[in-house]
Amino acid sequence: MPNTRAEKLTTLFLAVFSTGLAIQLALDGMSRSQWFGAFVAVAGSLAAAAAVRLWPQPEPAPLRKR
Repeated sequence: MPNTRAEKLTTLFLAVFSTGLAIQLALDGMSRSQWFGAFVAVAGSLAAAAAVRLWPQPEPAPLRKR
């Protein structure tokens, strides 16, 4: 079943971890291309977290009688 608690926690961890890592590396000094890569990584993890929470649950298929 999609949208389980584990999926939500995993994407939340991914978003927090990638954001924290990008901030830490930015404080150490990064070039423009590294800034862009960090931005894409953070945006991707936030998009994944939002998709897991907002994507609608599929309707269960009706059972056929034999």
